[in-house]
Amino acid sequence: MRWSLLIVALTTCLAVLACVKSAATQCGDDLCPAGLACANDHCVDNALVSSCAGRAEGSACSVGAGGSGMCQDHLCIVGRCGDGMINGVEDCDGANLGGKSCIDFGASAPMGLTCGSDCTLDPAGCTEFCGNGIADGNEQCDGTDLASKSCVDYGFYGGTLSCTSTCMANLGQCSGRCGNAMIEGLEVCDGSNLNGKTCASLGYMGTVLPLTCTAECAYDPSSCTCGGVLCATGKTCVVSGTISACQ
Repeated sequence: MRWSLLIVALTTCLAVLACVKSAATQCGDDLCPAGLACANDHCVDNALVSSCAGRAEGSACSVGAGGSGMCQDHLCIVGRCGDGMINGVEDCDGANLGGKSCIDFGASAPMGLTCGSDCTLDPAGCTEFCGNGIADGNEQCDGTDLASKSCVDYGFYGGTLSCTSTCMANLGQCSGRCGNAMIEGLEVCDGSNLNGKTCASLGYMGTVLPLTCTAECAYDPSSCTCGGVLCATGKTCVVSGTISACQ
């Protein structure tokens, strides 16, 4: 009795597994969903394969409303390579590249892709690649070609600019820049770092606002104004009602 129940249980499990098994078919690096067959590492309509089943190469075939064609490599090819239309397993046809460009082959610019006489894409004309030692397309650099840039062009005061493997500028060895709250290079201040200076120590005796630092890392004397005027050394901003004057 136990064995009978076990056999029934196993049979039921196998049946369930069969039901949930994917209908997709492995095709090269891809999976062809249900309704498509794998032919020459391409996913194609089942009708293209079934219409040439058992037929000799070059035989006439038909895919119903899809039209008539000829059996080539066990596929019913409607149309032919060279008619300007992408048929069957063709990647392209003449000037029709199927929406592809050199970008699809890893290039940094789209121009240069062509279609071969066998209706396959030919990337030989794609020349702007990251890794060719030439900074082209949208690349910031390529190898030792830094596009005539240095750390200074990226807002730093010095250091050594290099290039990443993805043709982006590597700023890791660049040093000193305005905005890091550190006083470097020709900076007199940086953000809230005023290097201990005040309006008074700079000779500006205005008392309207405290000393501030500009986005260019220089003192902003307008923050020390007295009624819009900088008080000279020895003068003090005297406020009387709505009137401010250096005295």
